[in-house]
Formats: sequence, structure tokens, C-alpha cells
Amino acid sequence: VRPSIRALLDRLPGTAGFVMSAIYEILAWNDLARALMDDFDVATPADRNLARHAFLPPAPGRPALYGVSDLQDFRHGAVMQLRAAATRYPQDPAVTGLIDELLDGSEEFVRLWERRDVQAATALRKTFRHPVVGEVTVDCDVLAIPEADQHVVLYSAPVGSRDAEALRLLGVLGPGAAI
Repeated sequence: VRPSIRALLDRLPGTAGFVMSAIYEILAWNDLARALMDDFDVATPADRNLARHAFLPPAPGRPALYGVSDLQDFRHGAVMQLRAAATRYPQDPAVTGLIDELLDGSEEFVRLWERRDVQAATALRKTFRHPVVGEVTVDCDVLAIPEADQHVVLYSAPVGSRDAEALRLLGVLGPGAAI
């Protein structure tokens, strides 16, 4: 991840942001993303993979994929993106290993993988069910970095809304609030 992208994430007040690889690995994040989703600083690289969170059983007492409202749509899009990554990087062990792990560990992944869909709906809004601040509905903007095969994902809420206040509170509480 380029240093300029990391700096951008830190300069976005009230916006949870992270950089994601072609296989849904979280590569960089800001503090608000850690507070809203998970403390990525203490997570292992395998635990920072959103596809694993979406398809494999969550840790006891934790919701699948941070309690997002669009889990099925997210899964559908993830399978298509992973299929595209497998086409671009057919010999990459990280790509093939993740796909094999998901095929072995998730009947839902197998079902979606076998459909061979080519286009998923893009979620423009999503709701997180956070254990401390409750439901937080955010706008989702995704910016592609094609030369690195990465995406910058930004979650924000309209200024003055209850959701913006929840994000502000999470910013004060910090990453431990997600656990």
C-alpha cells in the first residue's frame, strides 16, 4: 500500500476507511475502521480477510462479517471478485489457497462458486450492528487502484445524522469498542 493512501485514510475525519486486496485482505486501515469493524492491529493476516469472515463460522459470540446488513450481497460479490482474481493470478498460492479453504469450509461459497455469475449488485449503503453503539448505517464508496489490484473502501454517514454521531462516538471510544 502506497504511503499516500495510508495518509489519506488518516486524514478522513468521520470516515472509516481501509484498503483491500483482490482477495479481500485488509492491507491498511484507519482507527475508525478498527473501531467500527475489528482491531486489525491485533488480528492475524488470515483474520483480516473479509471473505473468510463472510463465509467461515465466526468466533463464538461474534456476528458474521461484523454484523453487516448485506451479508448475502457481500458474499455474492466476493465470490465474483475471487473468481476474477483466480483468472488474473491462477498460480498464486494465496489466491488458490483461499479459494480452496472457502470451498472446503462453506457450503454457501460452493453454491455461489458453482453459479458462475458474472456481475453482482454494488452495495451503496450498509448497516453494521455494533455491540456498543447499535446499528450504524453508512454510505459505502469504493475507489479502485487498478495498478495495484486494490480498492479503497470508505464508510461515511451524512453530517448531523444519528449514524454520524455513532461514528464520532466510535472515534472517541477507539478500536476496543468493536470487541
